[in-house]
Amino acid sequence: MTDVQTKSTQSEVDLRIVTGAEQVVHSLLNPTSIAVVGASSRPGSLAWWPLHLLQRCGFQGAIYPVNPNRDEIDGLPTFASLASIGAPIDVAVIPLNAQRTFDALGECADAGIKAVVLPTQGFSEIGESGRILERRLVDRARAGNIRVVGPNCDGVANLASGAVMSIQPLFDEGVQAGPVGVVAQSGATAASLMMRLKREGIGVGLSASAGNEADLGLADYMSVMLQDPSIRMVVGFVEAVRKPRDFYKVAALAAELGKGIALLKIGRSEQGARRASAHTGALAGEDRIYDAIFRHYGVIRVNELSDLVAVTKAFLSVGRVRAPGLGIISCSGGQAGAAADKALADGVPMPALAPASEAAIDELLEFGAGFNPCDLTGELAVKPQLGRQVYEQFEKTPEIGAVVLIRKKLLGDINQRLAGPMVQASLRADAVPLMIYAMDGAVGDAEAKLYLDGDVPVFDSLGDINTAMKGLAGWSTAMTELSDRTPPVEPTPRIDATLAGGTADDTTTKLLMDAYQLPRPAEVLAVSADAAVRAADEIGYPVVVKIADSRIAHKTEMGGVVIGVRDSEHVRQAVGDVLARGRAALDGSEPEGVLIQEQIVGGVEMIAGLVVDPDFGPFVLLGLGGVTAELVKDVALRPAPASAQDVLGMIEELKGAPLLYGYRNTPLADVPALVQAVSNLSQLGYDYADRLSEVDLNPVVVLAMGKGVRIVDALFVGRD
Repeated sequence: MTDVQTKSTQSEVDLRIVTGAEQVVHSLLNPTSIAVVGASSRPGSLAWWPLHLLQRCGFQGAIYPVNPNRDEIDGLPTFASLASIGAPIDVAVIPLNAQRTFDALGECADAGIKAVVLPTQGFSEIGESGRILERRLVDRARAGNIRVVGPNCDGVANLASGAVMSIQPLFDEGVQAGPVGVVAQSGATAASLMMRLKREGIGVGLSASAGNEADLGLADYMSVMLQDPSIRMVVGFVEAVRKPRDFYKVAALAAELGKGIALLKIGRSEQGARRASAHTGALAGEDRIYDAIFRHYGVIRVNELSDLVAVTKAFLSVGRVRAPGLGIISCSGGQAGAAADKALADGVPMPALAPASEAAIDELLEFGAGFNPCDLTGELAVKPQLGRQVYEQFEKTPEIGAVVLIRKKLLGDINQRLAGPMVQASLRADAVPLMIYAMDGAVGDAEAKLYLDGDVPVFDSLGDINTAMKGLAGWSTAMTELSDRTPPVEPTPRIDATLAGGTADDTTTKLLMDAYQLPRPAEVLAVSADAAVRAADEIGYPVVVKIADSRIAHKTEMGGVVIGVRDSEHVRQAVGDVLARGRAALDGSEPEGVLIQEQIVGGVEMIAGLVVDPDFGPFVLLGLGGVTAELVKDVALRPAPASAQDVLGMIEELKGAPLLYGYRNTPLADVPALVQAVSNLSQLGYDYADRLSEVDLNPVVVLAMGKGVRIVDALFVGRD
């Protein structure tokens, strides 16, 4: 599944080589000796924190403070220089200003240090002058065979070993070690995330603040974290993926290992959208590309820190779910209804129970009814076992992937008598996962211990539960799809098409469409009105008269398309009109001709296309089509090539999908033909990714079942 080597040459640990930086990052996160260059004795100063935190967090390796003006700091003997230490040093933390950092890098090279942590500011984050300085910094480090964390970062930490090489005061408050890796391009956000995880009792094993990523980046840290046996999930904050190819491979590695990645990725605004010459490029903005990548590889994307915590809590306890639907069992009828409303509003399905289960629950409940959500009613006071019995009936509905118990404070020990059997039932290997919503906001100690011992997560927010459920469902679906997907072979273009910068000519466009079985209407190119009439008579009326010139990208917008042409006289008039408009659009130049095309009657108009991102590669797009495509923006995106199953998933994402399935008694559309065409288009994009910039097929008319699809207009844009 992943494009990696099977192991490293490092003798201490067996590592998969994914990004190429695994050896140095593993050593960085597992040092035996650390130097703090410019260490300070002044509490609270930037240069005091690394030394203080290493001692505070219990690092058992060698710590070397470097300060020529002091004999000792905090009980540790200091050294006048790195050279005077006289022992191997794995990592140097350099909390100095920019100029002194340059000098220190030279000393690190002489001392044979292979990795440095640079909290230093004043580089690319301040503008062009800082970017120039940062490039010089990287050049200096590379000359000394040194890898760089940062600059402008908080540092890195291994909480299990106490190797906290950081300036982040949070670590002074104590962060427990645990199964989560944290990566971030914002040190402050990473700190806040770890504080939230701490409050939930979730430990962090490894942490990396990437800063400017002048050298080592997110994917480098993530690869090593994911390969650490103690880490089950990596979470973090991302502004931009600066090494897309490495990120692809790391995300695929996580899927192969069955580990999760959840990211708060900012930048959903329209300002991030790409500007392009085709509708497809305008619709496939930068953020949609990120969404497509994340969905493909099962990376869970969230909108705020509380979402990250909710997903992490659920992932560690629940893991994979068999379906996206939620079952709700409640100690309160009112909350049962409120929870169902909230789930549906948040996009979480509430499946109906299997008929046999509904009947069985009806028998169990004297006053309630056997549907989802289910109110256990006041019978709980005398029959607390109802919770387990109803839960086991909910499990029999395959569309339910997890069950939520809405609990409240009940009299005496009823809460424990309700919770105990339900927790025990949830521990079966084939059980549907159980989650708890504490509608009181908290759970009593004895009851809480039952949930803790049974690894059943407790939430005080329905929104958090729904966010977690959507995240787990998306991850679970991606894991199944990735395991079933056949890895693509090397790109193999089917024809030798010349695609230079700009719009491809009509001949090249049609050759590519025919080579990849992209069905188009019958058509004839005509250069005169008489030839156009002969062509229309041969094709059969009605026909479409369309301007044909490679210099005109959007024919409809400039009035170059006339539809519903029903006789020869109308053909002559339409030809004259579109040629005149073509001359106006071309500043007086004569258009190449007109296209007489079979008019497709009926069907559903879709748009399909390709966009080849210079960093992320080719993507296929599908959405509602026609002239309103950019206005409606109802589209789905996938990395190319996309399988038939991928395309079906794209269709399911569209709000307009019901139009294909007999909406308001319209004929069922030929969805299988649409799936095949879009899959073929994605293969074209994969094969010609080095030559294409965009492809726009609009409209793609999906005819009634069995009659196929027709691509009415096609625009191919070559890469410069």
